[in-house]
Amino acid sequence: MSDKEEIWPVIVRYLDGIVNDSDSKKLEDWLRESSENRRVLHSVSQIWKASEERSQNALIQELNLEEDWDRISNHISQSDKEEKKARVLKYKRLRKRQQFFSNLMKVAALILVAVASGYLTLQYAPVQQEKVYEPVFNEIQTSAAERARVELGDGSRVTLNATSKLIMPETFSQSSREVELQGQAFFDIKSDKNRPFRIQTQSGLIEVVGTSFDVRSYVDDEIIEVVVREGTVEVSQESDPYQKLIVNEGYKGSILVAENKLNLVWTEDLESYFSWMDGRIVFKKDPLHKVFRHIERIYDIEVVYTGSDQAILEKEFSADLKTRSVKEVMDVIKFAMDIEFEMEEDRVIIF
Repeated sequence: MSDKEEIWPVIVRYLDGIVNDSDSKKLEDWLRESSENRRVLHSVSQIWKASEERSQNALIQELNLEEDWDRISNHISQSDKEEKKARVLKYKRLRKRQQFFSNLMKVAALILVAVASGYLTLQYAPVQQEKVYEPVFNEIQTSAAERARVELGDGSRVTLNATSKLIMPETFSQSSREVELQGQAFFDIKSDKNRPFRIQTQSGLIEVVGTSFDVRSYVDDEIIEVVVREGTVEVSQESDPYQKLIVNEGYKGSILVAENKLNLVWTEDLESYFSWMDGRIVFKKDPLHKVFRHIERIYDIEVVYTGSDQAILEKEFSADLKTRSVKEVMDVIKFAMDIEFEMEEDRVIIF
């Protein structure tokens, strides 16, 4: 039953104990509609009971029913039977009418209380403001010749290479997992289809659900590389987020920053891209200027080329070296690339 105006007279008759079968059926149906209806009836009953005794006493005192009854009774006894019946009937109607108006006043009072209560609740009830998630960020940074392993709050693990920085929230939100990377790191991400994992780099975005992969994104490099060991990774550019590159297991995806392009290639020797975690230094046809920058990061040393032939810096160098001293590494490069060098404290001078 949804018509509130129809149920109130039924409630009044129920509280007054004069319901019939039809009223009982209507009231039962209304109560079954919701727990709120049952709560309303309980509240109304409490108010009715609290006001019943006072209302009846006030009505009796106001109308002087006992005195009226004595006076009318005496008068009736002196009248004939027909007149007596008529007067008694009239008096009963009067009492019934008085009772009806008394009950009507109670109903009006109940409605007034309900309306006022609802209004005050809406006006003065404290407004529950939506909680805004404000993450607290932590920062992990490695220096040259240093690596670090980090376990994230969702169970994912990250290994940072030298001269790298990872910025992450203390607690991930319920809808996403986001971190920021500067440098190189290997990610082993715990699967969570409802919360994708996103890595923001200086000019690219990497998104996964659950996988393991290596990201290389140094600020001074002109290329961002993502090599996937297991699973699938989605790579996009910050300048063009709608252009996406899907990188599957065994592939390397690249963002060519200067050219604003995406590139995908198959990796012949997949594990060599993860060798740095085992202390190995692997170069695969890398130009010498890139090799020198990498040596600077690993050994915290400055490499300076003083030769006049700048073309030598574009020559490609390949090697798979176990971590050694910087002099041993430079000796390998010297014999392979036909260059000369000398050490000066924290500098390597090439000529």
